[in-house]
Amino acid sequence: GQRPRAMVWPYGAHNRVTIDIARDLGMPITLSLEDGKVDINKLGSVGRLLIGHGTTLADFVWQVNNHIKPQSAPVRVVHLDIDYVYDPDPKQQDANLSLLLDRIKALGVNTVYLQAYADPDGDGNADALYFPNRHLPMRADLFNRVAWQLRTRTGVQVYAWLPVLAFDLPTDHPLAKARVVASPPRKPGSEDYRRLSPFNQQAQRFVGDIYEDLARHASFEGLIFHDDAYLSDHEDASEWALKIYQNNWKLPASVNAIRDDPDLLRRWTLRKTKALAQWTDVLTERARLYRPMIKTARNMYASVIMNPQSETWFAQSLDVFLEHYDYVAVMAMPYMEQAEDPQAWLRTLVARVASKPGALNKTVFELQSVDWRKGVPVDSDVLADQMQLLLRNGARNFGYYPDDFIQGQPSIDAVRSVISLIPVPEEN
Repeated sequence: GQRPRAMVWPYGAHNRVTIDIARDLGMPITLSLEDGKVDINKLGSVGRLLIGHGTTLADFVWQVNNHIKPQSAPVRVVHLDIDYVYDPDPKQQDANLSLLLDRIKALGVNTVYLQAYADPDGDGNADALYFPNRHLPMRADLFNRVAWQLRTRTGVQVYAWLPVLAFDLPTDHPLAKARVVASPPRKPGSEDYRRLSPFNQQAQRFVGDIYEDLARHASFEGLIFHDDAYLSDHEDASEWALKIYQNNWKLPASVNAIRDDPDLLRRWTLRKTKALAQWTDVLTERARLYRPMIKTARNMYASVIMNPQSETWFAQSLDVFLEHYDYVAVMAMPYMEQAEDPQAWLRTLVARVASKPGALNKTVFELQSVDWRKGVPVDSDVLADQMQLLLRNGARNFGYYPDDFIQGQPSIDAVRSVISLIPVPEEN
């Protein structure tokens, strides 16, 4: 007989590990369900091209030569905290999960940004994780269960939400002092996040291991990078960062010296912005070892778009984000930004994004469903009006954070008609 040389993956399920195993067993060609142009020199994962009932030979040739991907569906997102699903009582946890599934099904959205880290004190730093991993405590092996139930019961795509730098480590941890440093130093306790320095190689391996472990132990469609991935105009002054500035970027090994020169400040800001984006690219590749088809999104502060000077304050840029990620999840949160006129602020935000060709197709506008200044929910009708405003002004993708599925906030009756992608049956 003949030894097989090709592997057909059941339901297209594969990863780089299984591709390597197939190759070692004499099957260098594998067939997947990926939508991509085939490269004769890269047959480790051969994609497919679907042929419709009316496809002619000429149509087929044109599709092969041009490989024009169909426009993706609009994105409707609910961004939620798995902390509110978790409960030490298994029965209560099951009840919480049932509430969540029923609510997501009723809302009719197609995407969920699902928290994969534990943050019971709500400070934005990862205290533990909801999946097995090498480095942090596991609060419960919950992420994969919730993600799987969401995918199979409600049909949504699940993006795993993880910090990039903000991991809470005990004081005796070897990386406890490998932190972002400001110059001049911040007052103790004044920082928003306790961030690892992205320029420390041990910290890079630590975070990369976490992303790889997530992909190994859970099934999901994408990554959503947390809003902790920023560096202010006084950061990073850690010893590891200063060495990079001097040896790799040809800048002074002093944040103060860089800040005193406008040209150096501009160059430094751009290099930091790109360095953070490239760092998330590395994290994506670590995850793609086990989840090769995942997409990416990253949270961006709206002030970066509204005020160009903010690029210096955050080391974020819409142009850089559009280049690196499938989606830019802009925090379209007028109350958090102290906007005097929330409606006008949102119109301006959409217009600024629309001024960049193609940006609306890759931008997800995340509204806020809670006014954190007052500690109260945003009125559900107001939230629905803001969604309508986004649509009227050309936004294609939007959603909101957070979703309180326990208390039923925001009201499904108020927002479903705007956010749902499920067609409403016509009355006879």
